[in-house]
Amino acid sequence: MDNVTADLETEVRRLRMRIIGLNSRQLSEVGPNSPETAAGTDETTAGALSRRDTIAEALAQFSSIGSGGRPVPDLGEQSLADQVVVLIEEGVATTADLPEPQRQERLELLLDAAVRLRRGLA
Repeated sequence: MDNVTADLETEVRRLRMRIIGLNSRQLSEVGPNSPETAAGTDETTAGALSRRDTIAEALAQFSSIGSGGRPVPDLGEQSLADQVVVLIEEGVATTADLPEPQRQERLELLLDAAVRLRRGLA
């Protein structure tokens, strides 16, 4: 197992715990490190995303990286952590048959997206 794969597994565990630890109110809140919306015009949050929306955007990004950009269904709050884990693991699985440089690049993209999500949920 290489360093990127090990780091990604660590991020998956961290994300799972962080997301599971959020209640409905916290998911609706804007985290202190929440990214800005693309439009930046949401009057109630001054352009920042709620934690729920941050996770939804990350799910779409994980799908784009490792699942061909398939739409991610909204399965509700109780499934958010599982969806994150499944999409990251699916992304890792799709790298198995890639040449090493492309494999590393995709794993690094997944790791970067996972780290950004974790920080955005803080």
